[in-house]
Amino acid sequence: MLMPKEQFLNAMRFLAASVSVISAKDSSGKPYAMTASSVTSLTIDPPAILVCVNNGASIHDVLVENANLCISILNKTQQEISNICSLKNMESLRFENDFWDTTDTPFIKNAQSNIFCKVDETVTYYSHKIVIAKVLRAENADIFNTLMYADGGYLD
Repeated sequence: MLMPKEQFLNAMRFLAASVSVISAKDSSGKPYAMTASSVTSLTIDPPAILVCVNNGASIHDVLVENANLCISILNKTQQEISNICSLKNMESLRFENDFWDTTDTPFIKNAQSNIFCKVDETVTYYSHKIVIAKVLRAENADIFNTLMYADGGYLD
C-alpha cells in the first residue's frame, strides 16, 4: 500500500502545469536560474505571483525581500532551456547560450511570457521557500504556445 507521500506524488503527476524558469541576480550581479512548475497567480490587485523554491536550489538565497526576479513562461520550442535549468550538473551552463538577455534582471528571450517582479515576502515551509512577488510588468507572445508538463514529461 502506498504511503500518503507517494499517493500525493502520484496525484501531482496528473496536474498539468506550464513550465517556467525563475531567474535573478545576486548582489554581486551573478545570474541564477531554475526550472519551476510551482508558479501561480496570487492576486490581481495588486498583481502578485507565488513561486515555490526548494531550499537546496542555488537561487534560493538570492530570492530575498526586494530582490528583482523574472518568471519566464516557456514556449513549446524551449524544452532545452527547461532541461538545462532543471539539472544540478548543468548549473554552470545555464547562461552559456543565447537564450538569455542578462542586461538587467535576466530573462529568456522569445518566451511565451516574461513576468518581471520584486520579492515582497518569503515564507519558509519545511523543504521550500514560498516567494510572494509583486508584478512590475509583463511581456507576452501574441499566440498561445506554452510548454506544458505532466505525468513525468512534456505534453504535445
